Amino acid sequence: MPQPVSSGMMPPFETTLARTGRIEGLNPCWEEVLHLATRREFEKDAVIPHTRWRGMYYLSRGAVALSYIAACGRERLTLRVVPGCLFNEARTVSSFEPGVVFQCLEPTEIWRFPEGLLQDEAFLSAHPRQVASLLHSMGIKLLIHYTFLADMGTGSRESHVCRFILNLSRQNGNALRFPCPMRQQDVAALLGIHRATLARILRQLREKGIIGAFSCKEVIIHDARRLEELALNN
Repeated sequence: MPQPVSSGMMPPFETTLARTGRIEGLNPCWEEVLHLATRREFEKDAVIPHTRWRGMYYLSRGAVALSYIAACGRERLTLRVVPGCLFNEARTVSSFEPGVVFQCLEPTEIWRFPEGLLQDEAFLSAHPRQVASLLHSMGIKLLIHYTFLADMGTGSRESHVCRFILNLSRQNGNALRFPCPMRQQDVAALLGIHRATLARILRQLREKGIIGAFSCKEVIIHDARRLEELALNN
């Protein structure tokens, strides 16, 4: 008989990741059942053909950006997935067809599980660790979306940018100098603002002496106290 799944099997999740749109290492136990999946490699900038290559995916190498298409036609980045994570599970479970784009940010290796796997009672009963891991990660993703909805509904665009920088700092142990894991265009898409708007806000923050740089190579914070004040500005 399968043993109950303890909470100790769940990987820890750093809550600041929720506000930087990045998830990693949530479902490593699914590597134990990759023999049930089909492997495929994608080049950088490739779009995963999810309407034809249907099912739930496990990312073993690379990075994938998940974007949804709003009713107005605008594409909104919601998550950046890195290895050790499942994705497309909610769509697979619900059979709902939202406007979504999965784009590879670098050369990527993905494993696709059959679309009906999560309705297979024999699989579900035989693999309680994988089921618990799936529920755990789906709950985290829901909370990430709720967090973004709450954050985007309060404060100015400047405060949204400051919150993002502040949470990157917290993610890096409250460092004042660290790399940004995303390009500026991806940060703008995540925050729901135009790239030119992001560039203007960053320029103003530099002029105020709050930051010194903001790039993939390096983010430098000069005035952490003022940055936090602006981040908390409602």
